[in-house]
Amino acid sequence: MSRKLHEKARHLLSQERQILPLPEFKDRGGELSIALAYPNRYYTAMSNLGFQAVYWLFNQAPGTVCQRAFLPDPEDIPEYRRTETPLFSLESQQPVRSFHILAFSVSYENDYPHLLTMMDLAGIPLLRKDRGESSPLVLAGGAAIMMNPEPLADFVDFFVIGEAEEIIGSLTETLRKGRQAGLPREALLSHLTGLEGVYVTRSYTPTYKADGTIESFTPQEGFPPRVKKAWLKDLNASVTVSPIVTPNTELSNMLLLELSRGCRRGCRFCAGCYSYFPHRHRDAGLLAKAAVQGKGSAQKVGLVGAAISDYPEILPLGREILQEQIPLSFSSLRVDSLSPELADLAFQSGQRTITLAPEAGSERMRRIIKKGFTEEAILGAAETLAERGFKHFRLYFMVGLPEEGREDVKAIIDLARKIQHHALVKSPGKKKPEKITLSLNSFVPKPGTPFQWHPLEDLSGLNEKIRMVKDGLRKERNISVTADLPKWAYLQNLLSRGDRRVGKLLLAAHKLGGNWPQAYRSVDLNPDFYVYRGRPFEEILPWDFIDGGVKKEYLWKEYQAALLEGKESAAC
Repeated sequence: MSRKLHEKARHLLSQERQILPLPEFKDRGGELSIALAYPNRYYTAMSNLGFQAVYWLFNQAPGTVCQRAFLPDPEDIPEYRRTETPLFSLESQQPVRSFHILAFSVSYENDYPHLLTMMDLAGIPLLRKDRGESSPLVLAGGAAIMMNPEPLADFVDFFVIGEAEEIIGSLTETLRKGRQAGLPREALLSHLTGLEGVYVTRSYTPTYKADGTIESFTPQEGFPPRVKKAWLKDLNASVTVSPIVTPNTELSNMLLLELSRGCRRGCRFCAGCYSYFPHRHRDAGLLAKAAVQGKGSAQKVGLVGAAISDYPEILPLGREILQEQIPLSFSSLRVDSLSPELADLAFQSGQRTITLAPEAGSERMRRIIKKGFTEEAILGAAETLAERGFKHFRLYFMVGLPEEGREDVKAIIDLARKIQHHALVKSPGKKKPEKITLSLNSFVPKPGTPFQWHPLEDLSGLNEKIRMVKDGLRKERNISVTADLPKWAYLQNLLSRGDRRVGKLLLAAHKLGGNWPQAYRSVDLNPDFYVYRGRPFEEILPWDFIDGGVKKEYLWKEYQAALLEGKESAAC
């Protein structure tokens, strides 16, 4: 055991401040013990509202105690291995493998490899078939899992598909009673049959055709052919707020507060819109009360939602919170619902950097992805913000979108210059914008969206488009361009749209220390099959067994409408 690692954990714990009541873990036992793990560092995890909310919900369940675990910082992993210290929980520093359940909260596909790292450090067999009665049951849930859990199916005993508020009560009760009855792990997994939103992996068997596509996906007797996503019908039944604030995180000392779930806009690329369908929002009175409750412990309130400026009561809510002397933070504002009053509210909160997401440079591309606003609206938003003295702008764009051509990429350069010009013209006095950061991301088609059938653009094409934008803006002194690496978009696409066989690549990459090119060569599986291949409507997709509430036929109709728009506008 490493004293250094334990002292670091105690230091992190000592700097946390509770917003919502949590148990004293030293004096509290539990009929069901859960290690809630986030497959990334503490610094990242504690900025994730979903992870924090699930932690609080588990600890409200009768007879249940939940503690947290994190991927160690890179400099600490050698210390774990050198001292043979097993991965432990933050609260009591107990080995993760001693808990009844190891629950992963997974928001991003590129964190999938970290699940294996954490299980390895914990001394838990990686493959579910190799785990016995002494190992905890491993479950996973979260935003990425809701879309497609299959690449992790060989490592995870069961998945939670949907929203935690709707599942955790029945899940913990079933597991707790099963343990009280002395059920072995396989019987306990069978006991989960019938729980909405629970997917027991060993109870479903895929078969494959000679061409590599899925032939069938068959459940065992008693299990439903499709797993229905669980979702919270009344968002006012609970307020999703971070129960803990800490300075040791990306969003330092910030209380996170969820305004809404889903989005009414229906952008064709957006997983958040379709995964969290239908769109719902909370009552402003409940939100204001939660914000005031955090006063004194948090230095700022961060408003969370897919389209914050679309929230119908954003102005009265923001003003009420500001009257309590609590500054606000807006993650991103939609340009066509950005009013002068909302810009004033953000500025009064002390915010000086604003994020806008045009996503595409040309109106043609914005019609294809159904973004739904004009260049005039974008420039009008830039002027509104500049008039109020905002000095930094962050702009989000994607390259590699369906039907995108070189002229569409050039339009990103032109639009960035126009935004810069309009912001400069409208800035009061000498308070000119100091910096515009243009963030470029490679488009990754997501399961459950209209673009789920579309291939990823090849890496050479993505790299060329990124170079075009960088070269085109190189002489603009006030504009800096940052871009992701397309090779990571390739990996994200593989893990996002892969089937159960992709788990072989995950395991190989883990054994090879994260060397993905070598992993691709070592496994008899062509990753391009999942990444670069367009898929017909008739093909069974790895995630088709999930009933997310949106019909596949509707998604296909939207996809075809996008392709038709691209062909017609290109012809013009």
